[in-house]
Amino acid sequence: MWSLVLRRLKERRDLTESSEERTYLSEIISSTDGRRKHNEYVASFSQEDDDLSQWRAYCPEQAGFSIGFSSAALRSQWVADPHGGKPSFVGGKLAKVRYVNESDTSQIDLAIDQTLQLGAMLHGSQGFSGRTLAKEQVAMAWFSITAPLFKNTAFHAESEWRMVLSKPHKPMPGVRFGMGKSTIVPYIEVDLNRDLKFELPDEYMIRRVLIGPAPNPDLSVEAVKSLFAYNGHSEVVVQKSTIPYRHW
Repeated sequence: MWSLVLRRLKERRDLTESSEERTYLSEIISSTDGRRKHNEYVASFSQEDDDLSQWRAYCPEQAGFSIGFSSAALRSQWVADPHGGKPSFVGGKLAKVRYVNESDTSQIDLAIDQTLQLGAMLHGSQGFSGRTLAKEQVAMAWFSITAPLFKNTAFHAESEWRMVLSKPHKPMPGVRFGMGKSTIVPYIEVDLNRDLKFELPDEYMIRRVLIGPAPNPDLSVEAVKSLFAYNGHSEVVVQKSTIPYRHW
């Protein structure tokens, strides 16, 4: 939804009578047009743990698993170093996706208002690096996290949550590359279940595993239970899907 956010920013700039706001918006738009797209990374999750459309889409020809994480585990903002060095802390947020229709931009307009206010409020303050922040830098940094949280309303059945990690003004650390279906895909690995001090909580990050439709679901349940018990986490609930879907 970056394109829709950018469109609304441009429309707002063209309509405003304030030269100060026009300059502010123009600087944000300029930063947006030249932003590093590979500095924004998104992981998607569904609130629905046993949904037919999800099983069909993501595991049509093989057994699948729906893993239920604790929300705290997915709020980690630590990016792992591919060379085994210290992890890096980056900007990020775990939030529910907001589904919008392009003809109704009220939710996006509200997010823009809040972001512009945040930029103005933090203008002149010091960032983590000790550098003085300009309001357009603050706004751009926040847009890089909030813009990916909007999605077309046609996808509302997915009940999606997203973990968004961003490094808007510097290269994202720990970038790796893998092969996609048609091109090389950059990605990062996140150390889950870590707090701001990179410490692990007492609770394990996986709460539940649901076994997808399979020829031998009972056998699969026992195998997964054994896996967690062997690793000292027999508290994880393992169950099988209740959806009568056959793909074998």
